[in-house]
Amino acid sequence: MNRTFRSDNNAGVCPEALQAIVDASARGHLIGYGDDEITAGAVAAFQILFGESAAVFFVATGTAANTLAIASLTEPWQRVLCNSHSHYNDDESTAPERLTHCRIAPIHPASGDGSKLTPADIERAAAGGRGDVHQPAPGVLTLSNPTEFGTIYTPDEMTALCQTAHTFGYRVHVDGARFANAVASLQRDTGASAQNLARALTIDAGVDALSFGGTKNGLALGEAVVFFPQGDAAAFHRAVETFPHHRKGAGHLLSKHRFVSGPFAATLKDDAWLTHATHANALAQTLSKELAAAGMPIRFATQTNGVFVEMTDTLQQSLWSRGHRFYPFGDADWNIHRLMCSFDTQKDDVAVLVADVKAFFTRS
Repeated sequence: MNRTFRSDNNAGVCPEALQAIVDASARGHLIGYGDDEITAGAVAAFQILFGESAAVFFVATGTAANTLAIASLTEPWQRVLCNSHSHYNDDESTAPERLTHCRIAPIHPASGDGSKLTPADIERAAAGGRGDVHQPAPGVLTLSNPTEFGTIYTPDEMTALCQTAHTFGYRVHVDGARFANAVASLQRDTGASAQNLARALTIDAGVDALSFGGTKNGLALGEAVVFFPQGDAAAFHRAVETFPHHRKGAGHLLSKHRFVSGPFAATLKDDAWLTHATHANALAQTLSKELAAAGMPIRFATQTNGVFVEMTDTLQQSLWSRGHRFYPFGDADWNIHRLMCSFDTQKDDVAVLVADVKAFFTRS
């Protein structure tokens, strides 16, 4: 199948991750279930990025990373706040309820372009409860960074959100399925180091847990769950103690752990994770500018590797007839489609799509 803009999940495996799997196999027999030196090396690589106090665990999927992280930070009588368009609310099926037993409380952003929550949104959702057993108690605020629409919460925005959430008794979890793309984008704009930005967006801002995505950035499978000590660190210690049990009970303690952890170690080394995300972001920027120049409205700012563009049904059908693939996205009345760039997207892929768009408008 040719490369398309359907999803970065559709891309293959990046060379560093593929080599890491080969290298792990060449090591022969190693202890299973995460007690191997390759996994220890991957944990150490994350601690270099986020600080020695970070606790790191590996699972197979993003759904497991998000739901098990939140389960480790909550009790069944609590609730989880999230953007109404978040992956946690829209695309995890019933896994959040089944694994956390918490109520999901989606929030519709009251201002801006609708992609990001604000402290005012959190205060509006969290305030006014009676605080008794007849209502769910404060649990976790989960945020996607980048958002589902490719926009980025800055370090200052993350800090303000965490402060508001903590004031109302909520811990903060970040769905970082494309966290690499957020760091790469901010690095392009600020020139700061990846380490400083990664910490500014998480532990320094007050985040309690991060799901660090690998699959969307070139890994075959695997996500890392990273916990950070905040405040008196009570939530951190409880999460670190309970997460292994949640992971085992949900069937996500992989026996040959090194084949999940090894690719993380390999891509974190020499910043390959950032190189691939930077490449995907850059091509999305090019695609966005070219489509806008052709007369197609871009719904959200193109900050990472996704382009969210309005198009007619006729144009969509024309592009599909020529082999292009992409998703409709967001509310139906927005009439937008999501085009995702990946670590292996090529300039020619962008050029061909743009040429077909221009040809359509010429014929029209």
